Amino acid sequence: MAESTDSMTPVENDIRLMKIEAEAVILEVKYAVEHAEISSKLSTSDEIAFFNVRTKEGETFCVELSALGYRIVGKNFDEVSSEDNLTYYETIYALLDKHSPQYRLTFGEALVGKLEGLQKLQEKAENGNHHHAPDKEGT
Repeated sequence: MAESTDSMTPVENDIRLMKIEAEAVILEVKYAVEHAEISSKLSTSDEIAFFNVRTKEGETFCVELSALGYRIVGKNFDEVSSEDNLTYYETIYALLDKHSPQYRLTFGEALVGKLEGLQKLQEKAENGNHHHAPDKEGT
């Protein structure tokens, strides 16, 4: 039987929540990158989670997610380099927008596609209302 979050200690719950957040981020951006996954080698803690990203340009990053935001900590998967990278991004979208022109292009194309889909739904709904309006004249 699955363990509920109620029976977990606060630390276990925080670790689980940080990992869930990282997994959600990966699902949100997977369409616009070549590859994204939770790091299998770096440990998740109550304060930090790590995940790997390969952009459509083929660049690889190890990204740290913490309360401070997102930052690139290595140029290879599962790597935290000794270089101090102090640039934090508030969202994964801001980080990818800065480091991947193809992400920006793919994001824009996806947005246009969604807007066109909404417009078609709206037009269909408007056309449906005009063709199926009840006859107001008595018979």
